[in-house]
Amino acid sequence: MSELPLSCRLSLWVTSAYAGRLPLDRALVAAAAELDHVSGAERVQDWSALGERVVAVALPRAGATASVPRGNPELAGAAAGAGECCYSPALGVALVPTVEPFGPAGDVGWAARFTAYDCDPVPTHRLEMLSVREAERALRAEIASATEDLASLGAVWGAAARDVADEALGSQRWGLPPDLPVRAVSVITLAATVGRIADLGLEAADPSLVAGEAGRRLQALRRLQRAADEALETATNVAALAIAGYLPADRLP
Repeated sequence: MSELPLSCRLSLWVTSAYAGRLPLDRALVAAAAELDHVSGAERVQDWSALGERVVAVALPRAGATASVPRGNPELAGAAAGAGECCYSPALGVALVPTVEPFGPAGDVGWAARFTAYDCDPVPTHRLEMLSVREAERALRAEIASATEDLASLGAVWGAAARDVADEALGSQRWGLPPDLPVRAVSVITLAATVGRIADLGLEAADPSLVAGEAGRRLQALRRLQRAADEALETATNVAALAIAGYLPADRLP
């Protein structure tokens, strides 16, 4: 599987197709190259026909859904449950993916189903206010804070978690289209890397810690995870806006 959320890849590849860089059908294949079956994503063809130029993304979590388009509580809940969605800012339509395994043991594939939700349109100028520089600054500050908090606890990673992290981060399976703004790519890959590390840390408990220390570790990793998601979301949207011509690719905010 790619190290990037499916919605991020769909945002960048489809926006590239809207800008004429490649056919839309090829963009849909490239965005989900590692999946065996995808349904519902073809709706973005209708968005293009209606004049949409950019596909935006939100990476919410339970209790943190501010970036999800307003107007539909069902969308907010579904997007938080999936941890992602992509949407048409101009048309007020969002797609939430569900990625699941299918097939018998020994021959398992992966399928994604996109469910559409109506929502309020998002004015493009609100997205243009996003700053990839500020997103990187905030992420690096949280990395420093989390590193200090975790180091103060002594043992942070188990050997197994470190091995899995090394394997994941060495794969470089970002699934990005070519010719994206360099600064946005840098923040996307940094955020995806940090987010993966935080996810692995949350999956692997440290038995050497007492209850209070385990709680501090959990809080630090969750803060780091959220900061990584916010930076990835911002960098993806800024890159998409640059592709669409809303922002100068050589002078990203």
